[in-house]
Amino acid sequence: HPTAIIGPLCVVERGAVVRDSIVMPGTVIKAGAVVQYAIVAENAVIEENAVVGARPEDVENLDDWGVAVVGSGVTVGKNGVVAPKAMVDEDVKGA
Repeated sequence: HPTAIIGPLCVVERGAVVRDSIVMPGTVIKAGAVVQYAIVAENAVIEENAVVGARPEDVENLDDWGVAVVGSGVTVGKNGVVAPKAMVDEDVKGA
C-alpha cells in the first residue's frame, strides 16, 4: 500500500493488508492479517487473521484512537488483536 513503509527482509503474505503503517526489517505479516495505523518493530510476527490498530474513521470515540505499537520480536497470535493506542512488548495470544 502506498501509505505503508515496509522495511527490508519483511514478508507480507498474500491476503494481508498493511496501510498507514511502518513495518521494520525482518517482520512477517501472515495471510489475512490487517495492520493499520501501526508501528511494528523488527522481527515481529503478525499471525493469520490478526488485527493490529485501526483507522480513525473506524473508531467510535476518537479519544480511544492512536497508533498501535508492536515491539521487537513480538508475536501477535492467530486472530489476535492489538487495539489502537496499545503498545505491546510481549506476545499477544490469539483467539
